[in-house]
Amino acid sequence: MVLDRLFRPRSVAVIGASADPSRIGGMVLANLRASGFEGDIFAVTRGAPIEGVHCAARIDELPSGIDLAFLAVPAEAAPDAVRACAAAGMGAVIVGSAGYAESGEAGAARQAEIAAIGRAYGTRIVGPNCNGIYNARLPVSVGFNVGHALPITPGDVAILSHSGALFDVFARRLMDFGAGLSLFVSAGNEADLDVLDYLEHCIADEATQVIALVLDGIADGRRLRRLARAADAAGKSIVALKVGLSERGEAAAIAHSSRMTSGGRAYRALLEACGIPLASTVEGLIASAALVSRHGRGAGGAAVLSTSGAGGALMADLAAARGIVMADFTSETQAVLDRHTRFSRAVNPIDVGVFGSFVAIGEIAHAVAADPSVGIVVGFLPTLAPVSRGELAKAYGAAQRASGKPHLILAPAGLDKAGRAAFEAEGLMCFAETDCCLEAVVAFLSPSGSVADEVEATLGSLKPGPLGEAESLALLARFGVPVVTAVVCDNADAAVKAANEIGYPVVVKGVVEGVAHKSDAGLVHLNLGDADAVRTACAAVDGRALVQPMLRGELEAIVGVTVSPDVGPLLIAGLGGVHAETIDDYAIWSIPASSAEIERKLALSTLGRIVRGPRWRLSSSWRELIDILLAVQRLALARDGAITAVDINPLLLGAQGTVAVDALIVGTERQTEHLIQA
Repeated sequence: MVLDRLFRPRSVAVIGASADPSRIGGMVLANLRASGFEGDIFAVTRGAPIEGVHCAARIDELPSGIDLAFLAVPAEAAPDAVRACAAAGMGAVIVGSAGYAESGEAGAARQAEIAAIGRAYGTRIVGPNCNGIYNARLPVSVGFNVGHALPITPGDVAILSHSGALFDVFARRLMDFGAGLSLFVSAGNEADLDVLDYLEHCIADEATQVIALVLDGIADGRRLRRLARAADAAGKSIVALKVGLSERGEAAAIAHSSRMTSGGRAYRALLEACGIPLASTVEGLIASAALVSRHGRGAGGAAVLSTSGAGGALMADLAAARGIVMADFTSETQAVLDRHTRFSRAVNPIDVGVFGSFVAIGEIAHAVAADPSVGIVVGFLPTLAPVSRGELAKAYGAAQRASGKPHLILAPAGLDKAGRAAFEAEGLMCFAETDCCLEAVVAFLSPSGSVADEVEATLGSLKPGPLGEAESLALLARFGVPVVTAVVCDNADAAVKAANEIGYPVVVKGVVEGVAHKSDAGLVHLNLGDADAVRTACAAVDGRALVQPMLRGELEAIVGVTVSPDVGPLLIAGLGGVHAETIDDYAIWSIPASSAEIERKLALSTLGRIVRGPRWRLSSSWRELIDILLAVQRLALARDGAITAVDINPLLLGAQGTVAVDALIVGTERQTEHLIQA
């Protein structure tokens, strides 16, 4: 999707313009003129003509074919203004006012109206409830945020944000790190264009190399995965900050934008599957974008050279908490370090104090940077005498140039102007915040690209309806999931016959349409040892019954799939049983996921640690569990669009193997027969 009329306009109109810079229309016009835009500027204003601008009293008095318009008008007037702009052949319209879907039913209707107008005329809509755009390379600034008034250094970082008010922070932090902006857009409520449309444009934009996303939510997780693969194929990197990962933050995000979003764990799984590193702060996001802009993405572990022994240990702890691997030096590197130590062995993180002086720091820095296990170096400077900073700056700068690996300077106490200048003169990025620095390290070392091939399918939007338990188990079995024998019986005599054939003890479950959790409804009768007990249970469930053998396992797990309207299909595994929701400890994958990725994340979960732990006696359980997860994923992807949920709970792990004893598959109502027969 090419959006050149939006991001590279030759002409811009400000509707509701003013000569008063305190008004929105005045701010937009002033920022546009100050940005250095060389195209034609038009203004629709009720006031006196504005010097140096082509002014008109009405939109229909403007020339046709203007590329871009900014509407600085109240929400109530926006539909008519959008219609007039579209009728005049404008390519794109930025609707800056609030008062749309975020404000209730009337606002939602107004938003739907302007979207329909845009579709009818082929005019693209940015917003509403947004701050505008900025192309630092053209240059053109069309917006009213403080950042739109800044002379921003042009560069290769695009910032695509649901928030416009954070633009000032983005721009200043980006320039602080020595990076520059290609494009910025405040997506707002996304009546028409959304963040994924802008992402697609930036992937095709030659001026953009790194794309920073600030997300409330997205409309299509499958499309994000496709775009992430396209960005990787184009040699471009994406980093992200997700707003609303916590329950309270999600509520605030919805209030801000009206955009419904999945939970934080779902978005983490999706972004990880896309190979998109997730920052937790604005500072970390921009630091990540700036580092990747300067050095690309890398591989390997981190090395830390610290002027404090305790500081180095702290850095190791903080790195481990973020999943950063500390590099293990080769014997050749270790030999170089050992030649210079005074009183103790130098290990990663390195306390440079063990070398006694900074005389050998150049050789040490070169050896560490040249080590094949090292991907990035952090110089941690909790304390540093002014006389030493020049030597360190030269040593680290030379090592960075020789190795091509980034060297970051982290000084929690801050650097004075001369100290910072010394390090930056050597091409080194400087940080004062530890979290910010480490988030950038995570982004740099994160593998790029999606972890698995995408299945091209569209999620159906039909009303969901559950399959019966026996039908659910049968469908799972067809995709390779070991399931318990389950016989559906219409009366007590049939149930006794089935129990005799299965062998006692058995389980009897009532089959009641629309009841998903049978235990909660008193429909499950366990450990029935004879025919009389079966008849009593059948009378208690008052209808059709499902008869199964009574299996006992050493551990109960839950495995399933849920499909989110925005994120897409997610595979889930965790500790199961009746307390699964209370335990709330799951591994979550955005699917499709590779077998290696399923194993990696499962191993980090409580379920995985138990099954791989020294006290678990059944060595086959781990492979059985992985195979079942892969089978459930195959089912979900093969029936994508027909399935909205899969729930196996419990999945029993024990001497009999790993077996699904209860299952529920929820499909679209029109797809139920297809699910069973296909």
